[in-house]
Amino acid sequence: MIDRHGPPFRPRPRGTGWRLPLAALAVCLWLGAAVTPAEPVTDFPPFWIEKISPGQPLHPFVISDVGDRPWDLKALRGKPVILLTAHRSVRYDLRKWAEALNEEFGRPGLIHLLWVHNLSRYPWDLQEHHAKDLWQQYKPPVPVLLDWHSLVGRSLRVCYDTPNLIAVDAFGRFAWQEQGPYTKPFHARIAERIRRLLSRTP
Repeated sequence: MIDRHGPPFRPRPRGTGWRLPLAALAVCLWLGAAVTPAEPVTDFPPFWIEKISPGQPLHPFVISDVGDRPWDLKALRGKPVILLTAHRSVRYDLRKWAEALNEEFGRPGLIHLLWVHNLSRYPWDLQEHHAKDLWQQYKPPVPVLLDWHSLVGRSLRVCYDTPNLIAVDAFGRFAWQEQGPYTKPFHARIAERIRRLLSRTP
């Protein structure tokens, strides 16, 4: 009698069930040997940065400005470094600090004066070129470094709601941090502290 529901059942020969898994395993081993392991990522920012105190070395960084120039903290040794940072909502007040300190200390070449902008809390889809365009249109008086990973802020637990002035001595050590809006009396105080740093510069 002919089975009209399909071809007759034909059992698989014995001893062939292991061939397919073994072949798949061989292919996986071959691919694993052929693919070169990826190089470890060495420039990814550290997950945790310990808060530092005056006299300790500031956490080293290499941060590019809006013109793609990298700024290496170690390469800036020999002169005091003044870092300005705050939330973008107070950028006009921070600009007053930048203009005043640049006129007195930056342009004469006595210090390195840098504006560090923290972008770690910007929307995740913000494109790098958009951030650069925005700051270039603002035309800041000093270099603006785009700190995408808050390397500076995390080492000092910076509060970005007010202007921050961070001083690093000529040896790369954190000297002091001041906070507050620009006023002439406050500027006089900051200028005096910078002069003290300069007096200890080799």
